[in-house]
Amino acid sequence: MNRIYYFRFFMWVAVVAFFATKIGQLNLNHGAEYYINALDALGNETDAKAQLAKFKIQKLAEYVFYLLLILSSRKLFFDRIKKNDIWYLSLPISIIASVIIGLLLAYIISVINPYYYLSPYNGVLKTSSSGLFTLLHLRFSFHCFFAMCSSCLIGEVEKIIKSEDKKPDFKVLDLRFWITLFALHFIVTVVIMQYLISGSSGVFLMMIPIVLLATVFFTIISYVIIDTFVEKARVRFDRLLDKISRTLIASFGVFGLFYFTFELNLSFGSRWLEVSLSPALIITLIMFFIVLILTLLYFQFNAKKVKAALKLHENLEERTSELSLLKSQINPHFLFNSLNTVYGLALKEESPKTAHAVQQLSEMMRFMLHENHAEKIPLQKEIDYLRNYIELQTLRISQKDHFQLEVDVAEGCQGEITPMVLIPFVENAFKHGVSFQKPSWVKIKLTCNAEEVHLNVQNSVHKHEGDPEKGKSGIGLENVRKRLGILYPEKHLFQIYETEDSFEANIKITLI
Repeated sequence: MNRIYYFRFFMWVAVVAFFATKIGQLNLNHGAEYYINALDALGNETDAKAQLAKFKIQKLAEYVFYLLLILSSRKLFFDRIKKNDIWYLSLPISIIASVIIGLLLAYIISVINPYYYLSPYNGVLKTSSSGLFTLLHLRFSFHCFFAMCSSCLIGEVEKIIKSEDKKPDFKVLDLRFWITLFALHFIVTVVIMQYLISGSSGVFLMMIPIVLLATVFFTIISYVIIDTFVEKARVRFDRLLDKISRTLIASFGVFGLFYFTFELNLSFGSRWLEVSLSPALIITLIMFFIVLILTLLYFQFNAKKVKAALKLHENLEERTSELSLLKSQINPHFLFNSLNTVYGLALKEESPKTAHAVQQLSEMMRFMLHENHAEKIPLQKEIDYLRNYIELQTLRISQKDHFQLEVDVAEGCQGEITPMVLIPFVENAFKHGVSFQKPSWVKIKLTCNAEEVHLNVQNSVHKHEGDPEKGKSGIGLENVRKRLGILYPEKHLFQIYETEDSFEANIKITLI
């Protein structure tokens, strides 16, 4: 099973454990405390019991809503932010969305439950009705913001688990680097915790599990920081607002997960009267900047070793790519000669459509035999090869009513390109985008100018069908990613966007 499925299984187990814990808290501990406060406020046992039941239903509904918000924020918001590379908008949009959603939730709860201000921890708060509603709105807004940030953090963790999404920099960072960084975060966390609890050793020992969990999350944030700020073993501060926003959102995701886990029933208590200067918020911001500075300084300390290892890694990848290319050139000689025989038979038996298809395939084999050896070829030859491949695939699936194919390939492209860097994306689309049982589609668009070529390929994804390779991009695209990094360093854009039912590859290569 793919590691990402293990991670998602673990997350769902954590969700079940979370709900079981909260239900236990409501029934065994805080339910009795809430009943006492409700009885004091309402003065009637029947009304107090009814209010307790309403309180439990409301809390469970809140938990379900926040879970749905975490799940939906990833797909509807953060995936689009990532796709368009506009991380600088993530923080303001998250805050605005949280305030709007929080206002709607506050209005709904105040209508459904007029005694929303009761909690297990205190009776009626001494403030006006408008003040109580403001506190309710503020509480929901913070909770929605934490849920959205937690969604972003979970997405970043999934990116860590997906090895194909890792930058080359991460592939040369050894285990010792991460263990040392983990130890540094642990020491910093211990120092801060000792300061907060005034050095009480007994209390500190009880906090050790939380300190370890916090250190794990800080190390994950370090991964996000390196992924964001490091390029080719160099720390770069261009587009600083984008980078700060991305790491800040993930950091608040850490705080959000802690809050939802340890906060008892997301209470409506007097603490929200002082939320404008929350110590926890201040500590979170301080820890964010400590983790940011510590991570970048430690990476810079190891920069020379990383550069040397990265160079060695690139040389190895280049040799491996060349060897794979040579191996792929063994069989085409036999196939090309065989195709000439089949072509003659098709003409003799008066099958022009078959003959045309064989001729196209022969041209593709000729391209692989002769042009594939060159370091650079005219871009138009690469495009002609791509066209022949698309036409052959069209013959195979043209009778399928439930298949849609859109092709927009530019004419007269100039310049030179390394052979066989565009076709794997088209091959991948037809391999994984065509289903013979379900509606499917492939969209191919290629544009060019004097300086660059841009290819965008989109296709449907069909999992759990007969082909065990369905829904997997395979090693082909990863090999192309490595080749692009070697042949067009800092002169290419390679983006992949995946959902449950679609796959998109976006490639831009500077030819000059």
